Amino acid sequence: MAVNGIAGSFITGTLSNGAQSIQAAQEKADESRFLSLIEDMTAKKAKEESAAKPNGDFAGSVSSSQVNKSHRLTGDYTEGFYNYYTSESDKKALPEGLAASVKNAQGKQPTIDRTSELYAQSKELENYMMKMMLSSMRDTIHHTSLFGKENDFARGMYEDMMYDNYAEALTKNTHFGLADQIYLELSGLR
Repeated sequence: MAVNGIAGSFITGTLSNGAQSIQAAQEKADESRFLSLIEDMTAKKAKEESAAKPNGDFAGSVSSSQVNKSHRLTGDYTEGFYNYYTSESDKKALPEGLAASVKNAQGKQPTIDRTSELYAQSKELENYMMKMMLSSMRDTIHHTSLFGKENDFARGMYEDMMYDNYAEALTKNTHFGLADQIYLELSGLR
């Protein structure tokens, strides 16, 4: 009986060590595939950067002219307002909403160039104010803990993204005129 107990424990120990060895080998293979994938991606990115910068700039550096052209942050998922207005009629548009009653020093209604950088930045400011308004409204909503606490972070993140898109849609489609008012003040047309 003692022989069977020793043999049984030897066989069980050998089988469990074999399973652990197989698992370790699979993990090692997965790790090497992952590292080779990272190396391939890094090499591809370095190749693209060197092709994009023929004048010898440092790889990975970003000039201020590149930042100013895109007007977007890394990871920004909303469309924004730059290049949103592109038609000829947008270059001499009349103010809307709150700014519709504004008159200049001659008593005439000024025109707005919606294709300009200043107007795009004015729209961004209006969008930020819409986000603040929606955020205040959002804080009044009571959330249930139906799915538990582990989903609070993910739910909050996706709700933030959803409300950012709501704010952008409101800014683009409701014509409150806040951006028009800001544009007129900052451009000195008022």
